[in-house]
Amino acid sequence: MAYASGSGFVTGSGNAGTPADLAGMSDDLVLTLWSSKLHMETLRELWFTDRGMTKQETGDEGVYERSASAPIIIKDELGVGRGQRIRMALRKQLKSGLPSTDNSTAYDHQAMNRNQNSGDGHIPSKHYDVSAAGTMINAEENMELYDLECTVEMLKHAVAFSAPEIQNMRTNFNMEDEAAVALRDWLVAQKEEALLDTFYFKHPAHILRRETNGFDSAVTHPNNVWANDATTVSDIGTNDKLDAAALRKIYKEARTRNIAPLKVGGTECYVLLAHVRGLNDLYADTTTGSGTMEVFNRAGTGQDNPIISRAEMYYSGICVHEYNRVRGANMVDADTGQESETIHNIVLGADALIQANATEPRLVRRKEDRYEDVYGIGIKQVFGGVRADWMDATNTASKTINQSSIQFNAYSAA
Repeated sequence: MAYASGSGFVTGSGNAGTPADLAGMSDDLVLTLWSSKLHMETLRELWFTDRGMTKQETGDEGVYERSASAPIIIKDELGVGRGQRIRMALRKQLKSGLPSTDNSTAYDHQAMNRNQNSGDGHIPSKHYDVSAAGTMINAEENMELYDLECTVEMLKHAVAFSAPEIQNMRTNFNMEDEAAVALRDWLVAQKEEALLDTFYFKHPAHILRRETNGFDSAVTHPNNVWANDATTVSDIGTNDKLDAAALRKIYKEARTRNIAPLKVGGTECYVLLAHVRGLNDLYADTTTGSGTMEVFNRAGTGQDNPIISRAEMYYSGICVHEYNRVRGANMVDADTGQESETIHNIVLGADALIQANATEPRLVRRKEDRYEDVYGIGIKQVFGGVRADWMDATNTASKTINQSSIQFNAYSAA
């Protein structure tokens, strides 16, 4: 049975007939052309894969092990069971008598009061006093479990053109093949933008727009750090650029917020995705200029790994990659004038983003084709993603734990 008009697959406005003609046709899509081959081609085309930043999750990693080899985890086996979401659990460490490890004050030893009667990190009497005053009865510490929820949803598109018999005579290439390549490239771009959505908004845009499982609004990154002394868009200025001090601040914030580093070639590092404007500011800083060659002067460390070998700069434990899809002006609904000069750079540690594929991408034919005068090919895939924001049982935003990434905001003139 054909879909009702306006629902199901979006046919677009090809070059056969008029857009009105195409919109008026039913669009029940059938006949899977291929999937597995297309899936692998799609993964290989991702910029993040090319730079060695993705890792296939195979399920053979031990419960208490962490390879920490890539910032983006690709999960493909979601289709083995029913459901549009998966949950992963995180057990928090016991914290009685230990310093705070939340995102803002993690291991701030200046705030510790180990030998005092109260305060961060103080030792309660139950840990050392054997008298009645040190009883542990009814003074046990609760174990806290946090979870991470990943939701998937359909993303789809289609193209249409007049009968292939005519189209193939008019061109020196096969229209079906070109349509397949065009749709694959479109899906690659969508999945790359979905990863950026996941970093900036916690969930991909097609899930937020669909309001799948109640996720209908963007969630600000919990680790939001500003260059130099800026604190908001309104007070960012020319002294808040990406420079050597900014990279050192990124490293300091990553360590104090307990961001899990990547382990590449026996060394620990973080990835900074910077817009070319910010990269130009880095090159203009004489201190970081030496970092351009530092990539090749680390006694062979990680030179076979593109995270280091293809970085434009390595400085203070930060592998800087030029990435012009880093967002700025389009992050908000209204442009304030200064927002366009604020670049929201991406800092990634281990296991920062998850992209989950519930199905492989499929190329499908349009069934109703007006006696094959109109030829329609579509692509669709069920996938989703999530930023590694671990939530407590109450989903309280202030209790969010993210130990995998940072949004680093810096000024850069357009």
